[in-house]
Amino acid sequence: MRADGVLATLDRWGRLLLPGTILLFFVLMTLAPLRVPYIADSLPLLPALAVFQFSLATPERLPGPLLLAMGVLLDLLLGGPGAPVGVSALGFVLIRAAVVANRRYLVGVPFIFQWLGFCLLCFGYVFLVWFFTTIWTWTDIDAGPALAQYVVVVVAYPLLAPLLARVRPRDPLNVPEASRGTAQPGETTP
Repeated sequence: MRADGVLATLDRWGRLLLPGTILLFFVLMTLAPLRVPYIADSLPLLPALAVFQFSLATPERLPGPLLLAMGVLLDLLLGGPGAPVGVSALGFVLIRAAVVANRRYLVGVPFIFQWLGFCLLCFGYVFLVWFFTTIWTWTDIDAGPALAQYVVVVVAYPLLAPLLARVRPRDPLNVPEASRGTAQPGETTP
């Protein structure tokens, strides 16, 4: 077997596994014992940021079963006795579905519009988790910590999103309309 064949295979597998690996890293990072005020409390929303970013760039690499498994894992890691399991999974699947449905409005636009889209979806995610946890436990849960998580992750989005968006330049929706489909076999774009 040729060396470039092995490298191409490794590259293909790396691109295939990267979104799930980063999502797993963010899920496990929710347990990190950080001593930074407010940041440690906002870590449960980082997986939602990863789901949003990878749904923009490569939604086919975040299949539903993977999102369900990561959401259930997140709920099991964070939840105590009586916490609803599956709420995060539902939120991840809904974020991916909303991004895929509105992808043409979110890809290839200025960063501020992507940030606004993330703010809206993340607020819906926070509300969904808070609402289902309140209903499931049948107690009045203070929404203050959830809103603090939301504010911190919205502020952290401009720092983390460009790192996660490194896969986007190869996205066909980012290529201008006039140049789509004009490349010859073996030709690359600058």
